[in-house]
Amino acid sequence: MRSSLIRHPALRAAAAGAFTLVILSSSGCAAERAEPRPKQRISVTLADRYTDLGRMKEDSTAVVLASAVGSGTAVRDGFPITVTNLRVVKILTGKISGPAFKVQQLGTREIESPDTSRLMKTGRTYLLYLSKNDGKENPDHFVVTGGDGIYVLQGGRYLYRGGPPAGPGKQLPAELAADSVEGT
Repeated sequence: MRSSLIRHPALRAAAAGAFTLVILSSSGCAAERAEPRPKQRISVTLADRYTDLGRMKEDSTAVVLASAVGSGTAVRDGFPITVTNLRVVKILTGKISGPAFKVQQLGTREIESPDTSRLMKTGRTYLLYLSKNDGKENPDHFVVTGGDGIYVLQGGRYLYRGGPPAGPGKQLPAELAADSVEGT
């Protein structure tokens, strides 16, 4: 009986119309769904990673505790960077001219740089080992010393957020007690 009903011209047209409607409706939904874009990456090779906090401190212009208050992106020497605005909480060593400063980091939220320090997030407090920016653009900005000098405050500890180790061997501490850092 089914086959005889579908053979009827009016039912065949109705069935075809319903089928067409389903296809259009289905393709309409697929067009609205955004496909995730794959992240791009910047790969860099650092010949020498820091393994000693004392040496990194000596090589730094300043060591500070600071809160990230905002950020934006730019291009430096053809590479995408994130520029984070920070407010000084405490200067541990060195000098920062003013209560606020900026730090440049390689990469953005859309273009990762897994070989260097992780990007800072607004609202978080950081222990930063800073070096002056050596570029002609924005010489008043800082960079994270060696891509290694960054720790984020979480709980009662500062957790390492610098680049990955260059190989086996000694590494910087994975975490530092907040009271020992803040007391210096």
